[in-house]
Amino acid sequence: MEIRKTIQPDGSIVTTVASIATEDILVRASVDYVPQYLTDLYGKTRRVTKDVTLARLLRLMQKDFPKFELVSIGTPVNFDVAPTHLTRVEMQFASDEQVEKCLKEISLSDMLIRSRLQPAWSWEAPMKFKQKVILHVAWFDTVYFMQFKDIFLGDMHCRYSAKFGFDPKEAKITHFRYTDSGELDELKKLNDAEKYAESIKSKVEFIRVFRDGHQETT
Repeated sequence: MEIRKTIQPDGSIVTTVASIATEDILVRASVDYVPQYLTDLYGKTRRVTKDVTLARLLRLMQKDFPKFELVSIGTPVNFDVAPTHLTRVEMQFASDEQVEKCLKEISLSDMLIRSRLQPAWSWEAPMKFKQKVILHVAWFDTVYFMQFKDIFLGDMHCRYSAKFGFDPKEAKITHFRYTDSGELDELKKLNDAEKYAESIKSKVEFIRVFRDGHQETT
Protein backbone atom coordinates (compact mmCIF):
# COMPACT_ATOMS: atom_id res chain seq x y z
CA MET A 1 0.00 0.00 0.00
CA GLU A 2 1.04 3.63 -0.41
CA ILE A 3 2.52 5.15 2.73
CA ARG A 4 0.38 8.07 3.95
CA LYS A 5 1.80 10.84 6.13
CA THR A 6 -0.33 13.38 8.01
CA ILE A 7 1.03 16.36 9.92
CA GLN A 8 -0.82 16.85 13.19
CA PRO A 9 -1.64 20.23 14.81
CA ASP A 10 1.17 19.68 17.34
CA GLY A 11 3.66 19.21 14.50
CA SER A 12 4.00 15.46 14.89
CA ILE A 13 3.82 13.23 11.84
CA VAL A 14 1.44 10.27 11.72
CA THR A 15 2.36 7.72 9.09
CA THR A 16 -0.12 5.00 8.10
CA VAL A 17 2.19 2.11 7.30
CA ALA A 18 -0.43 -0.62 6.78
CA SER A 19 -4.21 -0.88 6.70
CA ILE A 20 -6.87 -3.58 6.47
CA ALA A 21 -10.61 -3.67 7.13
CA THR A 22 -10.21 -4.18 10.88
CA GLU A 23 -7.20 -2.03 11.79
CA ASP A 24 -4.50 0.47 10.87
CA ILE A 25 -0.84 0.41 11.80
CA LEU A 26 0.42 3.90 12.54
CA VAL A 27 3.76 5.43 13.44
CA ARG A 28 3.48 8.74 15.28
CA ALA A 29 6.70 10.69 15.54
CA SER A 30 7.98 14.17 16.26
CA VAL A 31 10.80 13.49 13.78
CA ASP A 32 10.59 12.52 10.13
CA TYR A 33 10.78 8.75 10.34
CA VAL A 34 9.77 5.70 8.29
CA PRO A 35 10.23 2.18 9.77
CA GLN A 36 12.84 -0.01 8.12
CA TYR A 37 10.34 -2.82 7.59
CA LEU A 38 8.87 -0.56 4.89
CA THR A 39 12.16 0.36 3.24
CA ASP A 40 14.50 -2.63 3.68
CA LEU A 41 12.59 -4.93 1.35
CA TYR A 42 13.69 -7.59 -1.09
CA GLY A 43 14.62 -5.96 -4.41
CA LYS A 44 14.82 -2.50 -2.82
CA THR A 45 17.69 -2.89 -0.38
CA ARG A 46 21.25 -4.17 -0.46
CA ARG A 47 20.68 -5.71 2.98
CA VAL A 48 20.02 -9.46 3.22
CA THR A 49 16.40 -10.41 3.86
CA LYS A 50 14.96 -12.92 6.30
CA ASP A 51 14.72 -15.80 3.83
CA VAL A 52 18.54 -15.90 3.91
CA THR A 53 19.21 -14.81 7.51
CA LEU A 54 16.87 -17.47 8.89
CA ALA A 55 18.59 -20.21 6.87
CA ARG A 56 21.94 -19.03 8.23
CA LEU A 57 20.59 -18.96 11.78
CA LEU A 58 19.35 -22.53 11.49
CA ARG A 59 22.75 -23.70 10.26
CA LEU A 60 24.50 -21.75 13.02
CA MET A 61 22.29 -23.29 15.70
CA GLN A 62 22.91 -26.77 14.34
CA LYS A 63 26.66 -26.11 14.55
CA ASP A 64 26.74 -24.38 17.97
CA PHE A 65 24.01 -26.42 19.69
CA PRO A 66 24.13 -29.86 17.99
CA LYS A 67 22.22 -31.65 20.77
CA PHE A 68 19.23 -29.32 20.60
CA GLU A 69 15.99 -30.21 18.85
CA LEU A 70 14.54 -27.57 16.54
CA VAL A 71 10.93 -27.02 17.64
CA SER A 72 9.95 -24.92 14.61
CA ILE A 73 11.50 -22.42 12.20
CA GLY A 74 9.61 -19.69 14.05
CA THR A 75 6.98 -17.23 12.83
CA PRO A 76 6.55 -17.50 9.04
CA VAL A 77 6.31 -13.76 8.33
CA ASN A 78 8.48 -10.98 6.84
CA PHE A 79 10.60 -13.23 4.63
CA ASP A 80 11.05 -10.34 2.18
CA VAL A 81 12.19 -7.92 4.93
CA ALA A 82 15.78 -7.49 6.12
CA PRO A 83 16.00 -7.94 9.91
CA THR A 84 18.08 -5.38 11.76
CA HIS A 85 18.76 -7.28 15.00
CA LEU A 86 18.40 -10.63 16.70
CA THR A 87 17.95 -11.42 20.39
CA ARG A 88 18.80 -14.84 21.84
CA VAL A 89 17.15 -15.93 25.09
CA GLU A 90 18.50 -19.02 26.88
CA MET A 91 16.37 -20.46 29.69
CA GLN A 92 17.18 -23.32 32.04
CA PHE A 93 14.11 -24.90 33.61
CA ALA A 94 13.72 -27.23 36.56
CA SER A 95 11.21 -29.62 35.00
CA ASP A 96 9.95 -31.00 31.69
CA GLU A 97 6.52 -29.56 32.52
CA GLN A 98 7.97 -26.04 32.55
CA VAL A 99 9.57 -26.65 29.17
CA GLU A 100 6.28 -27.76 27.62
CA LYS A 101 4.35 -24.86 29.16
CA CYS A 102 6.94 -22.40 27.88
CA LEU A 103 6.82 -23.80 24.35
CA LYS A 104 3.01 -23.76 24.45
CA GLU A 105 3.01 -20.06 25.34
CA ILE A 106 5.50 -19.36 22.54
CA SER A 107 3.22 -21.24 20.12
CA LEU A 108 0.23 -19.15 21.18
CA SER A 109 2.26 -15.96 20.78
CA ASP A 110 3.43 -17.17 17.37
CA MET A 111 -0.20 -17.67 16.25
CA LEU A 112 -1.03 -14.12 17.33
CA ILE A 113 1.88 -12.63 15.37
CA ARG A 114 0.78 -14.54 12.27
CA SER A 115 -2.64 -12.93 12.52
CA ARG A 116 -1.26 -9.41 12.93
CA LEU A 117 -0.74 -6.82 10.26
CA GLN A 118 2.84 -5.70 9.63
CA PRO A 119 4.68 -7.35 12.56
CA ALA A 120 7.86 -5.54 13.62
CA TRP A 121 9.33 -8.68 15.21
CA SER A 122 9.01 -12.46 15.00
CA TRP A 123 10.04 -15.61 16.85
CA GLU A 124 12.93 -17.45 15.19
CA ALA A 125 14.14 -21.03 15.60
CA PRO A 126 12.99 -22.08 19.10
CA MET A 127 15.03 -25.08 20.26
CA LYS A 128 15.13 -27.36 23.27
CA PHE A 129 17.43 -29.91 24.90
CA LYS A 130 16.37 -31.67 28.07
CA GLN A 131 15.25 -28.82 30.34
CA LYS A 132 16.84 -25.96 28.43
CA VAL A 133 15.08 -23.80 25.83
CA ILE A 134 16.65 -21.32 23.42
CA LEU A 135 14.48 -18.70 21.76
CA HIS A 136 15.27 -16.00 19.23
CA VAL A 137 13.52 -12.77 18.33
CA ALA A 138 14.18 -11.14 14.97
CA TRP A 139 13.66 -7.37 14.88
CA PHE A 140 12.85 -5.47 11.70
CA ASP A 141 13.49 -1.86 12.70
CA THR A 142 16.32 -0.32 14.73
CA VAL A 143 14.20 2.21 16.63
CA TYR A 144 11.69 -0.51 17.49
CA PHE A 145 14.55 -2.71 18.70
CA MET A 146 15.98 0.05 20.87
CA GLN A 147 12.55 0.63 22.38
CA PHE A 148 11.70 -2.97 23.16
CA LYS A 149 14.93 -4.99 23.33
CA ASP A 150 14.70 -5.24 27.13
CA ILE A 151 10.96 -5.97 27.27
CA PHE A 152 11.69 -9.56 28.28
CA LEU A 153 12.72 -8.22 31.68
CA GLY A 154 9.68 -5.96 32.03
CA ASP A 155 6.67 -6.44 34.30
CA MET A 156 4.46 -7.78 31.51
CA HIS A 157 6.88 -10.56 30.62
CA CYS A 158 7.49 -11.36 34.28
CA ARG A 159 3.74 -12.01 34.60
CA TYR A 160 3.81 -13.91 31.31
CA SER A 161 6.72 -16.12 32.41
CA ALA A 162 5.03 -16.77 35.74
CA LYS A 163 2.60 -18.99 33.81
CA PHE A 164 5.40 -21.55 33.53
CA GLY A 165 7.16 -20.70 36.78
CA PHE A 166 10.17 -18.88 35.40
CA ASP A 167 11.83 -15.60 36.38
CA PRO A 168 13.05 -13.86 33.18
CA LYS A 169 15.90 -12.32 35.16
CA GLU A 170 17.42 -15.82 35.29
CA ALA A 171 17.60 -16.03 31.48
CA LYS A 172 20.77 -15.38 29.51
CA ILE A 173 19.94 -12.70 26.95
CA THR A 174 22.29 -11.82 24.09
CA HIS A 175 21.63 -9.14 21.47
CA PHE A 176 23.10 -9.19 17.97
CA ARG A 177 22.96 -6.83 15.02
CA TYR A 178 22.67 -8.01 11.44
CA THR A 179 25.27 -6.62 9.06
CA ASP A 180 24.20 -5.61 5.56
CA SER A 181 25.50 -8.99 4.35
CA GLY A 182 23.36 -10.84 6.91
CA GLU A 183 26.09 -11.81 9.37
CA LEU A 184 25.53 -11.62 13.13
CA ASP A 185 27.64 -9.30 15.30
CA GLU A 186 27.16 -9.43 19.07
CA LEU A 187 25.93 -6.05 20.27
CA LYS A 188 28.62 -4.90 22.69
CA LYS A 189 28.44 -1.19 21.96
CA LEU A 190 26.15 0.89 19.78
CA ASN A 191 27.07 1.85 16.24
CA ASP A 192 26.07 5.19 14.71
CA ALA A 193 22.66 3.95 13.50
CA GLU A 194 21.85 2.53 16.91
CA LYS A 195 23.00 5.70 18.68
CA TYR A 196 20.68 7.73 16.47
CA ALA A 197 17.81 5.29 17.07
CA GLU A 198 18.46 5.55 20.81
CA SER A 199 18.34 9.36 20.59
CA ILE A 200 14.93 9.43 18.86
CA LYS A 201 13.21 6.37 20.33
CA SER A 202 11.23 8.49 22.81
CA LYS A 203 9.92 10.54 19.87
CA VAL A 204 8.46 7.56 17.98
CA GLU A 205 5.32 5.54 18.79
CA PHE A 206 4.24 2.33 17.07
CA ILE A 207 0.44 2.10 17.32
CA ARG A 208 -2.26 -0.34 16.24
CA VAL A 209 -5.69 1.30 15.88
CA PHE A 210 -8.78 -0.89 15.58
CA ARG A 211 -11.98 0.23 13.90
CA ASP A 212 -13.80 0.36 17.25
CA GLY A 213 -11.32 3.02 18.38
CA HIS A 214 -9.27 0.73 20.62
CA GLN A 215 -5.52 1.33 20.43
CA GLU A 216 -2.51 -0.69 21.51
CA THR A 217 1.25 -0.56 21.11
CA THR A 218 2.31 -2.85 18.27
